[in-house]
Amino acid sequence: MKKWFWFFALAAFLWTGTAITEEKKSFTADRHKDRGLSCAVCHKEDQPTTAASGESCLPCHTSLEAVAGRTKDFAVNPHQNHLVDSSDISCTDCHQGHKADKVACDSCHSGFKFERQKAESE
Repeated sequence: MKKWFWFFALAAFLWTGTAITEEKKSFTADRHKDRGLSCAVCHKEDQPTTAASGESCLPCHTSLEAVAGRTKDFAVNPHQNHLVDSSDISCTDCHQGHKADKVACDSCHSGFKFERQKAESE
């Protein structure tokens, strides 16, 4: 009986820790709100009833090429690669708005870390 108690106690603890971690993630929508943007900027309506489209990103982010330029120092550039260059991928395929981002590259690859490389002098 004690084993089951400790098993469920540990499972509850781990589940709670995961839930708290998920709550603290910053989603795309949160980052936009923190910069003072209203829902209507992305959703094109004051009281959104549908998801924002990938095209709604372009007025502020200019183009995929411009975004790729801002991430050019990453070890693997998530905005300039064979998937982006050869398909009709949309910003919202990765940037999920009110959910955690999803890396489209992970459908075929695993282990990519989209982080800036340290300068050689560091």
